[in-house]
Amino acid sequence: MAYIEILITFLPLILLLWLANLADKRRRHAPPGQGVALLVYASLTILWMIILAAGTFSLLMGLAYARYADIPAMTARYSARGLNPDMVVGVMQSLPRLGAGLIALALLGLTLLLPPTRRLIARILPIQADSVISAVALAYSNLILVNLWLVMGVGMEAIVGALETAPASSSLEMIAMLWMQNIMLTVMALAGVGWLSRRNWQEALQRLGFTWGGRRTVGVGVGLGLLMFLLLLPFSLLLDKAGVGVNPDIEKLTEQLLGPLMTSLPGVITLGAAAALGEELLYRGALQPRFGILLTALLFALTHNQYGVSPATLAVFLLGLILGWTRRRYNTTTSIFLHATYNIAIGLMGLLWQ
Repeated sequence: MAYIEILITFLPLILLLWLANLADKRRRHAPPGQGVALLVYASLTILWMIILAAGTFSLLMGLAYARYADIPAMTARYSARGLNPDMVVGVMQSLPRLGAGLIALALLGLTLLLPPTRRLIARILPIQADSVISAVALAYSNLILVNLWLVMGVGMEAIVGALETAPASSSLEMIAMLWMQNIMLTVMALAGVGWLSRRNWQEALQRLGFTWGGRRTVGVGVGLGLLMFLLLLPFSLLLDKAGVGVNPDIEKLTEQLLGPLMTSLPGVITLGAAAALGEELLYRGALQPRFGILLTALLFALTHNQYGVSPATLAVFLLGLILGWTRRRYNTTTSIFLHATYNIAIGLMGLLWQ
């Protein structure tokens, strides 16, 4: 079932990227806004309208709950059904905030579809204002904010509670799911740069920066990965000593999501290699040439929503900046080795300390 959910999540996103590249390819032969381009913009408009409707419903439902609900009576009803009443009440009370945020992000998404908005953004970012693929890239970036807001709006405690009642996956199942997820990220990166629409296989890999520089690629990537591990480890320890620790709910959520992968060597290697391949090809390979190092690193950090907004998010952002510099200075292949080495080093440290 989890594998089907991954496919359902990624295939529409990949299809829309393919259509957007096809629209850009045909842009010289048909006026903008017609044909394939119109289909892409219509799909994005429907997406934001759905999120707008969901946000409005959440806001109204939350306001009605706050005004009319008999919380003591409903708490007893939740308890009778085997639910955690504090968690359910907390989620219901968060609905107005959650809905307001979704409304704001949906309106932002609709605004990003307007050509004048993209022309303003093109003054700051290296994007083409009239490019359909740029519009899709901006929309997907806004979806990262939507996902983060859902996590923060519902609350880490509620998510942890929900995962505690869900069936646990084995280490082997999580390894397979992580590889599948990152293979889909890789396909998404390839589709994003025009594979099977306006670039062939070799041209797509070249655009992604997925090139081979010999042993130097491995040496520089592994060396920088170990250096980042040695630098960020004291940074984390200093934050702990200063009392800026990780929220206990964030620790629990990370343990539930990644814990089984950290208990075996295959899991640690998967966590390093699979995540490095998919994330680097998507962020540093496909996205960075359009959005630049700074914004790409920020989006990369916010994608790790299991950390919420915490010191761990800052550490991921700093790592993203180094990965971005590595991609620009060398290539994406080097940043993949850097990312994999850093992740595996952290995993091995946790595995040895168990």
